[in-house]
Amino acid sequence: MENKSPIARYREEHELTLKEFGALFDVDQSTALRWERGLHLSAKKAIEIEAKTGISRHALLPDIFGPPPAAKVEAAE
Repeated sequence: MENKSPIARYREEHELTLKEFGALFDVDQSTALRWERGLHLSAKKAIEIEAKTGISRHALLPDIFGPPPAAKVEAAE
């Protein structure tokens, strides 16, 4: 089973090239590729990516943001 990055999965699901994904953030495709590989992605940019795409900042930078918060479970009444 292939272990794809969150950005790679997003691009695949939305049929975006690296160039198209990069254009969403005003960067070139080489920068988008580095992000996809987990390189040189700042916390500020991870938050921007999360806002525009829904990709969790926790998935992008778990060393900075920690694991994703647990899903909230509503208490039974």
